[in-house]
Amino acid sequence: MTSAAAVSLLPERMLDRTGVVASVGCAIHCLIAPGLVLLAPALGGWWVHPLTHLLIAALVLPIAGLALARGYRQHHRRWIPLIGGLGMAMVVLGAVLPWLFSTGAPPVAEADAAASLCRECCPTIHVDAVTGTWALRVPPASIVTMLGGVALIVAHVANLRCACPSCRSGCALGT
Repeated sequence: MTSAAAVSLLPERMLDRTGVVASVGCAIHCLIAPGLVLLAPALGGWWVHPLTHLLIAALVLPIAGLALARGYRQHHRRWIPLIGGLGMAMVVLGAVLPWLFSTGAPPVAEADAAASLCRECCPTIHVDAVTGTWALRVPPASIVTMLGGVALIVAHVANLRCACPSCRSGCALGT
């Protein structure tokens, strides 16, 4: 590969690498949310709030869309943007699901409304005050978002693997 070709691949590779880091960051967010809520409730309330997920989606989706479009123009593998598009749709669905599952009953206080939405957003650990037993609750929004993140990781890694000229001529990832 010539140095000019390597330089032309740099933006695409950076976008895909940023996308992989963002998707892995999302997974880490989902994994540590229950413990963070228990250890630092004030920070945990912000960390698991559904508006945080909408903000993260608003940052991640343009990066993913641009990376997938640029990658497709290089490798012409249709399945990569399809998987990425599915992942993007799942991230958006996961971000709006807490509002779809909210009861619609007027909350007693604004804090109660936020807590209710947060329970529909991220995994939570419930500790029974009487027995001391705990249970992990993983809401649908968390599952959908995690699956969307996995799909985005697959798409970004495939974009990285199919970006080189030798891969484009016979990509082992299929057509």
